[in-house]
Amino acid sequence: MLKKIIPLLLITMSFSANAYNFSSYNSAFSNADYREAINMGLKFFGGQRCGDSHNWMLVNNPELTKKYCHIQDGKGSVNGGGNGNYDLTGGWHDCGDHIKVGTTMGYAAVSLLIAYDIWPEAFQDNYDAEYGAPNKIPDVLDEAKYATDYFIKCFPDNNTFVYYVGSSDDHRVWMTSSKQSERPVNEGGDPRPVWTASNKGGPQAANYASALALMAMKYPDAEYKELCKTYALKAYEFAKRNKSEHAAIPEFYGSPNSEWTDELSLAAILLYRLTGDTQYKTDALNYLNGKWESNSPLAWDTMSDFSYYYIVKDDPTANNGQGGTYINHLEKNVFNLHLLTAQSNSNGFPYYASRWGTNKLALGGAVSAALYKKLVDDEVITSEHNMNEVKNYINRIIDYVLGNNEFNHTFLHGFKGDMTYRIHHRNAMGRNDNPPTDTKNKCDFMFASGGVIGGPSDTGVFKNVVEGGDSYTETEGGCDYNAPFVAAIASLVAEKDPVDLSYTAPILSERSYSVYPTLFNDYFIIDMIEHAYTENAKAEIYTIDGQLIHSYDLSNQISFVVNTDNYPTGFYTLRITADGKSVSYKLIKH
Repeated sequence: MLKKIIPLLLITMSFSANAYNFSSYNSAFSNADYREAINMGLKFFGGQRCGDSHNWMLVNNPELTKKYCHIQDGKGSVNGGGNGNYDLTGGWHDCGDHIKVGTTMGYAAVSLLIAYDIWPEAFQDNYDAEYGAPNKIPDVLDEAKYATDYFIKCFPDNNTFVYYVGSSDDHRVWMTSSKQSERPVNEGGDPRPVWTASNKGGPQAANYASALALMAMKYPDAEYKELCKTYALKAYEFAKRNKSEHAAIPEFYGSPNSEWTDELSLAAILLYRLTGDTQYKTDALNYLNGKWESNSPLAWDTMSDFSYYYIVKDDPTANNGQGGTYINHLEKNVFNLHLLTAQSNSNGFPYYASRWGTNKLALGGAVSAALYKKLVDDEVITSEHNMNEVKNYINRIIDYVLGNNEFNHTFLHGFKGDMTYRIHHRNAMGRNDNPPTDTKNKCDFMFASGGVIGGPSDTGVFKNVVEGGDSYTETEGGCDYNAPFVAAIASLVAEKDPVDLSYTAPILSERSYSVYPTLFNDYFIIDMIEHAYTENAKAEIYTIDGQLIHSYDLSNQISFVVNTDNYPTGFYTLRITADGKSVSYKLIKH
C-alpha cells in the first residue's frame, strides 16, 4: 500500500568530534556479493507481476494450480460506477498486497530505467522475460517492460488516464494474488474496480511519460521503441493539461500531493533527449524556474534530483533564478541533507524517522549522491568535494541494507540465505489459508524474495513482525522500496563488477544459485540467481562420506524445493553441475 512520505526540512547541522568518517570506510561485502544483491533486488520485480505474466513466485509455488492472477482487470466498476471494457492486465503489484498504484509503479519504473541509462555496465542478461535462457536483452529491461506495457494500456484515449486498479478490499485477506483473484470483489477478487481521470493525475502521468521515453531510447526492438515513443508523447500531453493536481489514491488519502514541477520537468527533459525538440527542454527549465526542490530524498513523490541530473548533463551552467545553477541544487540536497544526516549518526546511516522504515529514504539519498558523483566522473562538472567520501557514503548505505548494521541481519530478504527478518509480502509467504496474525508472524517464508524490507523507523528500532503490533509497518516492502536499492547499488556494481556490454554466454559460479536454508529441517530451496541453464543443469546431494542419495534435474527450473523429510540429521553436500562445470554448497540437517 502507498505510504505518504512527510517532506523533510533541510537542517544545517554542525559537525561534532564523533561524526561518522566516510573517508575511511571499507566495503563490507565482496564484489560477488554485490552482484548477487543487485540481481536479487531486480528479480523481485518479477515477483510483483500481475496478470498472466510469469510471476516467478506464483509459477514456482507448488501449492498453486493457477500460476496467474487478476486477468479481468479493466472489466470492473469504473470510478465507483458501471463496469468498464478496458484491458488493464499486467503491471506490478504495489507492495506485498496486490493493488496497482500508478504513483509507486511510475517512480519504480523510472528509477530502474534511469539506473540502466546511467550505469548499463551494472546489468547482466541472465534470462528472458519468462526466466528462460538469456535473450540478449539486459534483465532490467525485461523487468521494466512489464511496467511500460501496462503504462501503454493506461491511456485508452487522449483524455483518459488509468491511475489505480483495486481497492482497500484487497487487504481483507492474506493469500497469494492467484488465490485472491478468485475471491469476491469485496475481498480483492476479479473484476477489480478501476479508477480513471480526465482532469487530474498530471504528475503520475508524467512519470509514465518518463519511463516510456527511456524505454523508447533503450529497448533494442525498433517497433517497441516507436510504440513507447508514441505513448510517451501522449502521456506527456495529458500531464501538461493536468499538471497541477495528483490523482488521490482512493480510500487511502483524502488530499493529493500538491507538488508537480519535478515530475513534469523530468518528463520534459527526457523527451528532449528522445526527440531533440527544444520545446521540451524549454518546458523542463520553465517548470523549475525560480524554484528549488527539494528537501527530501528521492521517493515516489520526489523526483527533482533526477531532473537536475539530466538538465545539468545537457547544460552544466543552467540557472533557474533561485540559488544559482541546478547543480547547486543537487549539491545542496546531497551534501547539506543526505550526507550530513548520515554523518551525524554513529552508524553512518541517515535514520529519516518513518513508521514505514527508513531504508527506502536512505537509498533515495544514496541515488542522489550517485547522480552527483557520475556528473563528476564524466567530467560534466568539477567539484571541491571529496568524491571518495561520496562513494563510501553510497557504499555504506548499501552495506547497511545488506546486513552491516546494528542488527547483524540483512534487510534484503533472503540475501545470502538470511530470512531472519521477515517481509510483509503475501506471494513471498506463498500461503492461501488466510492465517491468523500469530501464524503469519511465525511462518517460514517459501521464497527468498529479494525484497527490500522497510527497516528501522529510527536508530536501533526494528520489530520483526509482518502483521499486528505497533511496528508491522517496518517489515513492509514493495516496488518503491526496491527501485532506489537497484539504482544505488548499480552505481557500485558498475565499478566493482562491470558487465561486458557485448553478449557472452553465462558461466556457472557459486553466485549462480542461492541455496537456503543451509541449516534445514523439512526442506531447502535452490533458487537460480544469476544464470539460466535451461537444458543440462542437475543437482546431486551427497552425504558427508560421499554417498550420492538424490539427483534432481534443474533444467528449466528457476526455483526448486527439495523435500528432506526422510533425510537423517547430519552434514550434506549439494553439487550443481551445468555445461561441464560444478559448484558445491554445504548443508546441515538438524
